[in-house]
Amino acid sequence: VSVTERTKEIGLRKALGAEPRIIQLQFLLESIILSVLGGIIGIVVGELISYILTVNLMSIAFTVDLGAVALGFFFSLAVGIIFGWAPARRASRLNPIDALRSE
Repeated sequence: VSVTERTKEIGLRKALGAEPRIIQLQFLLESIILSVLGGIIGIVVGELISYILTVNLMSIAFTVDLGAVALGFFFSLAVGIIFGWAPARRASRLNPIDALRSE
């Protein structure tokens, strides 16, 4: 979605001489940063909800399995990389003239 919404920006950058690999890197880094932030927020919210449920409602000991936390975080990172790569590649291949003419 961000590629189709930002075609004019991509066209302008390409017209000014930006290399396709730089544009691809920009979109891929944006995707990775968003997925890392989402993973961190998911870990914090998940641990908070687990803590509240186990300690307050069930009166059992609360433990954190770091392996499960790491697995969830790296899964989030992998999703960001996998689903960010194709739009980044498409953005880097846009024709600058067609991109500037769109919208």
